[in-house]
Amino acid sequence: MSTLLEKYRNGKITAAELDLLSKEMEQISDIELKSLLEQDWDEFSSPCPLTKSKKDALYPIVKTERKRSRISVYMGVAASFLMLISIGLGLYIADMRSDMKQIAASEVCFASGNEGTSTVTLPDGSTVRLNARSHITYGSDFGVSDRVVRVEGEAFFDVTKDEEKEFVVKAQAMEVIVHGTKFNIYAYPESDFSEMSLVEGSVSLRSGDSVLKVSPNEKVCIDRCTGRMNLMVTDNEVETAWLKKTMIFMHEPLYRVIDKLERRFGIQIECSDGISLSDIYTGTFKDRNITDILDVLKMHYGFDYQIDDNHIKITHN
Repeated sequence: MSTLLEKYRNGKITAAELDLLSKEMEQISDIELKSLLEQDWDEFSSPCPLTKSKKDALYPIVKTERKRSRISVYMGVAASFLMLISIGLGLYIADMRSDMKQIAASEVCFASGNEGTSTVTLPDGSTVRLNARSHITYGSDFGVSDRVVRVEGEAFFDVTKDEEKEFVVKAQAMEVIVHGTKFNIYAYPESDFSEMSLVEGSVSLRSGDSVLKVSPNEKVCIDRCTGRMNLMVTDNEVETAWLKKTMIFMHEPLYRVIDKLERRFGIQIECSDGISLSDIYTGTFKDRNITDILDVLKMHYGFDYQIDDNHIKITHN
């Protein structure tokens, strides 16, 4: 214990040693504590030592004072040590609680690759399918007090029902609140809009100060520039085609077609001047490779393309 007291006095004691010192102080007898503290008192030295003459002059006074009130000195020193240890333990516990709060506040992140899809099972049993270049983030205490997930990219949610804890998905320009349902979110950061398509159940979608109730086979499209929300009927076979490795384009401009191809196949497509990216395309591709799709688009738009590893350049014919 002497070693622990010395470490404590010098401020070099660890949290584990402080805990051990506290336990030993509780178990030691009064007589042993008296002897130990007297010895500690006698061995205590100031960081600025006194001269021998001052020590000779002061020592008889200190010794006499100790003899006069030895019991009060022991009690005072013991109380001081116990008080300091209690304070130290209190701070140690506070630090532990702070660490626990930091751990609770830490986040878990799952990301998909540059191509293909990934599946994540959340702690509450809900599943999330991530499209290429997408990720979800949630707190390490997910499911304890709430169920909040942030998503960037495209993801399909199959949420486990829990009447006590609502499930909240936060994405670009919107927040979706559910209890148990299936829905698709499209919210890539480089896009000018965000979408939520409901497959099953019911949800509330909040964007800014506006809230919409959404039913199955409905989609909400949010213009991030203006904040405007549009609620429309949709075909969920189209909205979730990516889950079945199917690509469906319904009256979509070429720039969106190219964007989806880049994510699907993990490639980079460069278009030269003269290519009209606003031209509209409608078509379906199922289990087709990038060359097959480009050949179809080539016939439709009359362009040429060159493939160099993961880079494709489209040029005007």
